[in-house]
Amino acid sequence: MTGQLIYITNVAREIFQTTASGGNGAAGHNAEHAAEQGFNIGEHLLHHMTDLGSVEAFFKVFSLEPLQFHLFGIDMSITKPVLYMWLAGVILLLSFGLSFRGGRLMRTKFAQLLEVYVLYIRDEVVYPIMGEKDGRRMMPFFLNTFFFILTCNLLGLVPWGYTATSNVNVTGGLAIVAFIVIQGMGIVENGLVNHLKAIVPPGIPAPVMLIMIPIEIIGMFAKPFALCIRLFANMVAGHAVILVLLLLVIQAGSYLVAPAPIFAVLFISCLELFVAHLQAFIFTILTVLFTSMTMHPAH
Repeated sequence: MTGQLIYITNVAREIFQTTASGGNGAAGHNAEHAAEQGFNIGEHLLHHMTDLGSVEAFFKVFSLEPLQFHLFGIDMSITKPVLYMWLAGVILLLSFGLSFRGGRLMRTKFAQLLEVYVLYIRDEVVYPIMGEKDGRRMMPFFLNTFFFILTCNLLGLVPWGYTATSNVNVTGGLAIVAFIVIQGMGIVENGLVNHLKAIVPPGIPAPVMLIMIPIEIIGMFAKPFALCIRLFANMVAGHAVILVLLLLVIQAGSYLVAPAPIFAVLFISCLELFVAHLQAFIFTILTVLFTSMTMHPAH
């Protein structure tokens, strides 16, 4: 939430300076003249949520323009989502590397917390859906998926943080990886020919097959697309609601209305903590389910 507060502070400062330079009188009237200065919630909301070329840290804004470059005509710029995905990866490597170094388990209370997550994903999600044999060899991928998405989601709730999964490019990349694993495991388990045959259930009349084949092929791509949009929409919605509530303080033109939006922001932030876990869980369990369906189409 701190990133949003920094942005709101900068907006308020700009309005204050604009109003003061216009000679409108006392500083106490700045908020009242916000609307007259052309303040628009939608414009500021769109700018803040699409600005990927800067990061906020220690109450300052740092531009990422020096990190923008192209390689063989491909845009390889280091943007805000890229930085926070890297940060999520480093956090996970350090968390598991330090907690379980030397093969020792349950060293600290944080290691015990990680163990709870791992056992829940294994015993309540992967094994019941895929079985122990298939689930054991797929566990590393599913655990990586769950913890990476969860960490990216939670980073948006810490000071100067950003939710990388609120960017559709990030969720799209996760969906593409899931699609490759889902189809790849079906091919590995059943072979390419049998995997393609399993796209359409057997015993369907030939005329119906002309309709079912395109529908089933579209369904193959619709599943990861749904994963992408669901995660993106849920994470960006919470971010947008918090920002809108804070911008209402400026739009209202009175500091007397500030307590209500701030209280609402605290409530939404607590709700976002639950949503961060929920969306990581939903993405993981659906990936497990789709993978199991392609590996065992008869079931």
